[in-house]
Order: sequence, then C-alpha cells, then structure tokens
Amino acid sequence: MKTFSFDDIGIAKIFADFSLSIPPHQRDYAWTDEEVEQLFSDLEAAYRGNSEYFLGTIVAIEDKATGELSVVDGQQRMTTTYLLLTAIRDYLDKHEIGKEISTSLQNSYLFSSDRREGFKQKLSLNTDDRAYFKKLTSRNQEEDWPPKGSRTSHRLLKAAYFLAVKRVEAIAESVLGVDAPETLNNWIDYLERSAQVILLRAHDQARAFKMFETLNDRGLRTSQADLVKSYLFGLADRQVGVAQSKWSNMLENLQELGDDDPQVSFLRHYLIAFSGFVRADGVYDAIQTRYKNEGTSISFLTSLAEASRTYTATFNPESEFWDSYSPASRKLLTDFNFFDLKPMRPLLLAISAKFRKKEFEKSIRFLTSLSLRLVLSARTRSGVNEQAFADAALKITRGEISKHNELVAALKKIFVSDKDFEEAFASARVSKAALARYILRELEHTASPDKGEKEWVNTDPNQITLEHILPKALPAAGWESFDADTHAEFKTRLGNLCLLRRSENNGMPNSSFAAKKPFFEKSSLTTTAALGEYEGWSPKEVEDRQKEMATLALRAWPAE
Repeated sequence: MKTFSFDDIGIAKIFADFSLSIPPHQRDYAWTDEEVEQLFSDLEAAYRGNSEYFLGTIVAIEDKATGELSVVDGQQRMTTTYLLLTAIRDYLDKHEIGKEISTSLQNSYLFSSDRREGFKQKLSLNTDDRAYFKKLTSRNQEEDWPPKGSRTSHRLLKAAYFLAVKRVEAIAESVLGVDAPETLNNWIDYLERSAQVILLRAHDQARAFKMFETLNDRGLRTSQADLVKSYLFGLADRQVGVAQSKWSNMLENLQELGDDDPQVSFLRHYLIAFSGFVRADGVYDAIQTRYKNEGTSISFLTSLAEASRTYTATFNPESEFWDSYSPASRKLLTDFNFFDLKPMRPLLLAISAKFRKKEFEKSIRFLTSLSLRLVLSARTRSGVNEQAFADAALKITRGEISKHNELVAALKKIFVSDKDFEEAFASARVSKAALARYILRELEHTASPDKGEKEWVNTDPNQITLEHILPKALPAAGWESFDADTHAEFKTRLGNLCLLRRSENNGMPNSSFAAKKPFFEKSSLTTTAALGEYEGWSPKEVEDRQKEMATLALRAWPAE
C-alpha cells in the first residue's frame, strides 16, 4: 500500500488543485515583515532573471475521502503566497482591469464553490486565525475592512497582506497601465509553474511526522509537539476549551526556560518519569498509544500542566517552588544544573514531584556527586545510564521508591565507585575554567568546614581568580623542571590549579614557583595556602598534590 506520494509542483498550482487547511490547533501565523519581504524579494529576483525558484518542501496529510490536504509543514509559505495572490486579485478589482484574471483567481485559486458553504476558501487557517483570515481575504469587503484583530497573528497577517499589496502596486506601476493585467497574469503563471515546491502527501499524521523529521532539521522539535497538541485536542472533543487551557498553562511555565522550543524535551522527560522510557523520536507515537479518548486526554493534559511547573523549577533554584526547601537543597540544585546531564532530567523531575524535602536534599546531593563522578570518569554517554535513570524515575512516580537509600540502591549498578573516582580524579585534566572553578571551590569548602557561608568561595571571576601554578604559557626560564611536552601534559592538571582572591593576586609574577609561593602562603583559602608546604614545583609535585586532592574529593562528592 502506498503510504505517501510527492509532486514537483508550482506553489500556486497547489491552490488550484487542492483545498488546504491548517490543523485546528497548529501554531498561528508567525512571519514578520522581514520574512515576508524576503520571500517577495526572492520571488521577484527569480522572476526578473527568468529562472525557477525553489521554495522547499510542503508536507501535508491527505484525507482519502475528500482529497483535502492538512498542512503539517509549510503553512507560513502557503499563507503568504495566498496573500500575494489575493493582493493581485484586489489590485485588478480596484482598478477595474483584467476582469477575467481576477475571476479566475477568485474561483480557481482562492475560493471554490461548495453546495453547503457557498464559496469555500481554498486555504483555511487554524482555529485562532481562520475567521480573521477569511475576512481579510474575502472579495466582498465590508465597511469596517480591514478587520480588527485580537491576536498577534492577526496583526502579522494584516501586515503581510499590505506588504503584498505594496509589492503588487510596484510591479504594476513599473509597466504602462495597459500592460499591468498582462504583467500580473505572467506573475500568476510564474507562481503556478516556476515557483516550485516539493509537495509530500502522507495518509496519516505519524507518516507525515516521519517525513517532516527527515526533511527538516527542526522537525523533531516542532512537528512532534504540534502533532501531540492536535491529537490531544482532537480527543478532547467537547472539552477542547479545557484542553486548550491546560496546554497554554504548560507553555506558560515552559517559557521560563528560555529555550526556543522546550515542549518536546519536557514531554519526553515527563513520559519517561511517569510512563516509561521513550526515545526522542517516539514521543508522538507513545502518546498516541497510551491516550485514546476524551477522559485520558484531559487527565494527561492536566498532569502536564501541573508537572511543567515542577519541571521548570528544577532549572531555577531561585524559583518560589523551593521556598520551603533548605538552603543546602537550593545550592545543590545549582551545582546539579551546572552539569545539566540530560538523561538525569526525568529522575530529577520525579524526586522533585514525589520525595519529601529531607529525602530530596539527600538525593540531589547524591545526584550531584554522581554527575561529577560520571564526567571525570568519561561515562556520561552510556545508554545503560539513561535506562537506569529512567527505570528509577518510573519507580519513584509509581511509589516503589520513596527514600534516598532506595534510590541509591536502584542506581548502584551505574555508580562510579570510590576507587574508580579517586583514580580518575588523581589524573584528571580540566581545560574548562568553569568546571575547574567548581571543583576547586567544593574542595575548599570541604577542607574548611567550619567557615561560615559568607566566607565560602564564590563563583565571581571578578573576586576569585583561577590560577595556573605552572603558567599556561611556559616562560623561558624559572620552570626548568618542565619542557614543552611536560608543560602541555601538566598545565591543566587539577593539581596544577588553585583559586586566589583577586585582592591576593595583585602583582604576583610568573617567573618561578619561588616567586609565586609567598602569594600562595598568605592566601585566606586553605587549599591554596597549603601550596606553601612545597619547596619547588615539578611534575612530581603536581602528581602528589592531585592525589591529596583526590582523597579530599571522596568527602566532597560522597558515594551516598
């Protein structure tokens, strides 16, 4: 059975051959003046150069019964082209010229005759834009035309239409008045024959998504979320208003993340935590399998709205969500987010939603320790890890795990042992300054447990500097224990790094270890002041110091 077909077709001919619709709950029209003008300018340049212009791919779902196309990808291009054809019709009508051309546009490209609906628009937009778009493009303009819109998309549609009008007027005025109808007719021919797209027609939503994902770098991020929304709203039936409200609540919460489109990541992480493991490209299929009627759709959307608040808070330790949690929990959450290991996100969502506050504090400390242990041991890209985190998250949301020690036991098989962590730490090189600062800061806090929070090392580089004991650039003299090879090997070793308050670093030379040592000795930081115990600096001293730091690291990032 043929599951899809494709055509090399002029974009205007799609309107002549098909009726099209944007799914009711697909995203609104979003093109700004810049994008509209770019399309018109590109088309005009190609037209004047007598060359074809390729506008990309249009992906649509074809209704077998009616032949109508539901546009999954390409709605902005299709809508803007429709507005350009409308502007040509309106120019001809206004100047009472080219009546045959205007009638053809009206009856073949823009509207079609329908026994029940009368004139039916060849392109109908989504729920929020449909009525406004029809008023904007209808031939019988009312007294209050152009219509007043209530949404941002309405304003953008009106702006795009008047940019099309301006472009058509410029084209017509560039030739003698008598030639304007012929010129505009040539433009319609160009849009029908030479402004080419690839039209891909699928027979179901899942197939359309698969094609979109293959063709479009952003397919995974955009169409899955749109398909999920359309599917769930379709199930909601009589409660579609409730469904829209819940989806909007979810989006409002996720907007705080600042990501371009965090919906699919959240949906996937939610499913992993509350339903079971799903791959990134399987979100839509999983939802379609698990939710099949109005009741389950509304229940799922309600749960998404609630969980999105918790999920968003996990990225922001300053969120009011954490007001009743301990300061240590907030600080540890900050540290956890520093690593931002994506496979752990569903697990963090689960413990945030289900664990008591004291259990949460223990567990976020454990997950932060695990994050560093995995990073330094180069074990972050393991499918076994992701599956283990997913399994533990699901057990938490099902109530099978409710305490920190049970979580530790569930992750035992992927935990980096003290022996392996100590060995990895003792030989680690860290080229990223932020990671080095974090490690040295935590080692300092562990070495000086009696210091109050106000005396803790902060992360402000204007106050605390990251110092390479052996300078990053090897001086010509003063560091005779290092040649070019050993310098390259040891300059970013953790044992060669320390923190200094900027006020204590003023005037420190790089000429030799002996010249730098007095600055280290007088440092108020315990781990830095300990450098004063070394008589010189060579690869052996770097190794010895880093082994001592590795022992301290076992206390800073404990196993449980």
